[in-house]
Amino acid sequence: HVAGQLAVGGEAEFAAEEADVALQLHHKFTPLFQGEPRLKALYEENEQPLADVLQRVEYTGVLIDGELLKRQSSELAERLRDIEARAHAAAGQSFNVESPKQLQEILFTKLALPVLRRTPTGQPSTAEDVLEEMAEQFELPRLILDYRSLSKLKSTYTDKLPVQINRS
Repeated sequence: HVAGQLAVGGEAEFAAEEADVALQLHHKFTPLFQGEPRLKALYEENEQPLADVLQRVEYTGVLIDGELLKRQSSELAERLRDIEARAHAAAGQSFNVESPKQLQEILFTKLALPVLRRTPTGQPSTAEDVLEEMAEQFELPRLILDYRSLSKLKSTYTDKLPVQINRS
């Protein structure tokens, strides 16, 4: 009777599909591990046990200190303002550090840094890997990377997690 109720809700079908995908992945990857003892060990000793932990976390949730995250978000905002000011100083002018177009103008026109790669539309690339390579020699690309990294951390975690807390 329970299985019939689940099937009506589509949950049984979903569970069966999940199990089928897991089995297909097992059949695909198990032969690959046979010739790679380090991969096999990583899978068996780390990945498989971690799956149980992640399942329990997903089921029970985790405790989050919302006030601490809010303080960290404020600290990150302050660090972002500092990096932005340093980027403006390195560029010799103010600009929107989040604007690829303005960054292209500063890096490749004003500062005449080398164009390492172009976008499909022919514009000089400001992609992360390009900036990483440029950051080995130039300050501004390093500052932009630092800004992007902290901005992502702030927007993805310290800003978002506190508002997702279920207090019940």
